[in-house]
Amino acid sequence: SEVFSEFVPGARVVKAFNHLDVNVLAQPQVSGGQRAMFYAGDDAAAKAAVREVLDAIGYFPVDLGTLAVGGRLSELPFGALSSTQFVKI
Repeated sequence: SEVFSEFVPGARVVKAFNHLDVNVLAQPQVSGGQRAMFYAGDDAAAKAAVREVLDAIGYFPVDLGTLAVGGRLSELPFGALSSTQFVKI
């Protein structure tokens, strides 16, 4: 995400939706709770907009901080949180 943001100067990049398997993205409600969706970014307003979208479609938004920190946690395939599925009950 940091590399991508360098290619689009001025863009407000928020990393989200990429740590879960594509087969579960359409299922934000699971096991009686909400599937957690991690997101990260450097622009507070852009992150707030993404959080609103996540709330609206039924996910439990989890802010991982900046792209430098949160982006690395959720990057595939080696991020500590990649492919991890948490459910808020």
